[in-house]
Amino acid sequence: EPESLRPAMQGVDTAYYLVHSLGAAPDEFRDKERASARNFARAAREAGVRRIIYLGGLGSPGDELSAHLASRQDVGALLCESEAEVIEFRASVILGSGSLSFEMIRALVDHLPVLLTPRWVETLTQPIAVDDVLAYLVAGLDVPVSERCTVYEVGGEDRVSYGGMMRAYARSQGLKRRMVKLPWLSPRLSALWLVLVTPL
Repeated sequence: EPESLRPAMQGVDTAYYLVHSLGAAPDEFRDKERASARNFARAAREAGVRRIIYLGGLGSPGDELSAHLASRQDVGALLCESEAEVIEFRASVILGSGSLSFEMIRALVDHLPVLLTPRWVETLTQPIAVDDVLAYLVAGLDVPVSERCTVYEVGGEDRVSYGGMMRAYARSQGLKRRMVKLPWLSPRLSALWLVLVTPL
């Protein structure tokens, strides 16, 4: 909301942008993401904010990105319209107690002996620990930049799928879990399934 941003930005040197509209309806998601970023950029520009630090999603514009990841990149570009220095950290799956990805994996594996999985569960990711992401975000306060908009890709070194992370978590807890692939299970149906079987 623009009216809430103007007073919040007054006297601010560095602002973090951690807003995410993933909970919005699929047909509204991208518009909400863009409106939020534009409002934030405008308020930052009017207040003379020096630097914006943004946590986005890993991926290059030339890649075949999902609507979700493409939207995250749009947000980074819109924040650059603020005239502030923008540091965009592009992360993949963030793992650690309290992170949505980890809590989802834990809830599914802990409670379901048979995991019904969509095709995207085998897409490779580059998970990173939440503590490492926090360290990057803090380092962003002081790191010198040579360009007004700077992107750092902070994916972890290992390439592993959500399915691989589920299997690894099951092993770490001494649990035997069976995964049944359902290729027709769309991201929307997957989301509804997660709402039914997890507290997230």
